[in-house]
Amino acid sequence: MLEKKTIFIIPGFNHLSTSSAYTKLAKMLKKEGYSPILVSIPWKNTTILENIKYFLKEYGKIKSSKKYILGFSFGAIIAFVASTKVRSAGLILCSLSPYFKEDLPKETNKNFSKLASFELAKKIKSKQILMLYGTEEARSLIKRVTNTFSHISTANKFLISIHKTEHNIGNKKYLTKINQAVRILN
Repeated sequence: MLEKKTIFIIPGFNHLSTSSAYTKLAKMLKKEGYSPILVSIPWKNTTILENIKYFLKEYGKIKSSKKYILGFSFGAIIAFVASTKVRSAGLILCSLSPYFKEDLPKETNKNFSKLASFELAKKIKSKQILMLYGTEEARSLIKRVTNTFSHISTANKFLISIHKTEHNIGNKKYLTKINQAVRILN
């Protein structure tokens, strides 16, 4: 009997989980043997910390033998922080946004300034980690992804660049690369 593999998909800031990029991603993951759950984050009038708590509540509601978390952009921040609080079989961070303590001037948003990516990277409880980014994304994002990757202590991690791709999870190259990458996960 095959184990049930549930994958939570957390969209980017102000993205709807019902948009075509995420529904295509869900269909693709379903073909790879995952049971996708599109998470609808209530972005309006909430903080990143409130969104993390919201996701953790949703995550706790689902009983599955293997849980995976995938997030894009701000959704990747949520996935990243959540992975330090709950165990998962795999973590897929797509275009992790550069909004951590290390990225921001000291006087900026207090919620983000509480998130230190290098400290969080050492606390990830996921068995496997995939980090993806497009080579045409902002330099600050690429720097955040590569620096965070270098601070993750597990050996079971993969950094994947997507050639000539911008900050768009709906891009065919991005979706194809995710599809190939999830095959690495057990």
